[in-house]
Amino acid sequence: MKRFIYISVMVVVTMMTGSLFAQNEEDINNLLPQINADSLLRTVNDLENFGSRFALRTGGNREVAEYLVQRLTNYGVNAVIDSFYNESTNWLAGDYAQWFYNVKGILSSENPKDDSIVIVGAHLDAISYNQNYTLLNQAPGADDNASGVAVMMELARICHENGLRFKRDIHFMAYDGEELGLLGSYDDAWRRDTAGDKVAIMLNNDMVSYQPDEDWKLTLHWYDNALDIVSRAAEICSQYTNIEPVVPTEDENGDSHYSDSYAYYQFGFRAVFAIEHTFSTSYHTYHDVSDSNNYDFLADVARYNMAMLVAYTELDNTVGVEEHAFTAMAHVYPNPVTDKACLQYQLYDNSSVEISVTDLLGRVLLHQNLPLQTAGIHLIDLDLSQLPSGVYLCQIRTDRGSETLKIARK
Repeated sequence: MKRFIYISVMVVVTMMTGSLFAQNEEDINNLLPQINADSLLRTVNDLENFGSRFALRTGGNREVAEYLVQRLTNYGVNAVIDSFYNESTNWLAGDYAQWFYNVKGILSSENPKDDSIVIVGAHLDAISYNQNYTLLNQAPGADDNASGVAVMMELARICHENGLRFKRDIHFMAYDGEELGLLGSYDDAWRRDTAGDKVAIMLNNDMVSYQPDEDWKLTLHWYDNALDIVSRAAEICSQYTNIEPVVPTEDENGDSHYSDSYAYYQFGFRAVFAIEHTFSTSYHTYHDVSDSNNYDFLADVARYNMAMLVAYTELDNTVGVEEHAFTAMAHVYPNPVTDKACLQYQLYDNSSVEISVTDLLGRVLLHQNLPLQTAGIHLIDLDLSQLPSGVYLCQIRTDRGSETLKIARK
């Protein structure tokens, strides 16, 4: 375990629940290697390809929100656009009256330990201006903050592909209007406070992919109502990643006010805010593009988040693939495949069957809904001739659960 820098102006007592980590240690060690730098890069590229995600551009970020909703839906998350209207004045953009588009995705627990939720959040908008503080049409925002959104999406992917269920609901949140004053997170935190929601923790990731050297560090900004959380986050980061966590002193913690977690803190919710320790040289410029970032480092940030997710939700070992077994000898042949393949699977019970082929981002490329099938062995032809070379996922879903196989297309 690496040494990490503690808060020097206060004593933090961390109640690390050793039994919890003993219970989930094998699960965590199996999950973390599945986090993929290429998968994270693809999400960053997709967001960068919008050209601009400035919240006040014509039409705002509705298309960005629709893309994220579709991605989360593909990963089995119940996702919606949670829009809100705001009229105000911004020091850079002037007066505005605009609709903003938060994304809210819920992965529900099935055997909840309590009524608390865990939020994984990042802002979806971006901004770019020149040295004269003139707004620019290009705002690719790869590091700020496609990187944080990519972490959120990667966690959703890992949960989906492993059929994970937790003992607390997980809310995946992408906030609009952060660059204009944390608008999206203030709106969501206000709604949760009004509704009386109980939030166990809010994990915020904002600018977490710029790392030009081998000295990997991640700053963990803290809030005075959650000192145990930042201490635990530092220990988890040290234990499960190659990153050295840095917990700033009170004098160094001022930047905790400048990202979405601060809005939650203002309403009394507990949070921790992760940001790259080596600050990007492309901040708020059109140079903030995907080629500037380190995706192996970003993958380790995602591993820290995955381990935190398990720590604060607990994996529900009574629900999952092992408890929902429904196939035997499921496989695809030939594999790799040139054009057409045969999917063979065995049903233990009579069941309807849904078969989907997706890319690694969860985009559905082929889909079949089959009528009620009897117990026994079944063969289904898959025509992949229109797909480019690459690796795909084939999911077989029945009334009792799902199973996912990898397919390589030559």
